[in-house]
Amino acid sequence: MAHRIFVGQCEIDLHVENCQSLKEKRRIVKSVKEKLRNRYNVAVCEYGDLSLWQRVQLGVLTCSNEKAVVQSTVENILDFLERTHAVCVLDSQISIQ
Repeated sequence: MAHRIFVGQCEIDLHVENCQSLKEKRRIVKSVKEKLRNRYNVAVCEYGDLSLWQRVQLGVLTCSNEKAVVQSTVENILDFLERTHAVCVLDSQISIQ
């Protein structure tokens, strides 16, 4: 019996609303990353534009033996971020392999 693992990758471009400094951005991003890790059991990293205080790019990874679980997790993460008042989702790209 062949076993398969599905890996979901999501690149998310965010705008941090009402942010006035890098220190404030780091606090908000740290909170968002911790919530994603705790709620969805995913790997999260911030990349690109690290010195801009109102923009954030997050990379999120998840895996499962069922493609539907991976797809659902990524969709739930995007829904969660849409409801988060501290950030606004500008763009996202999903890849499931």
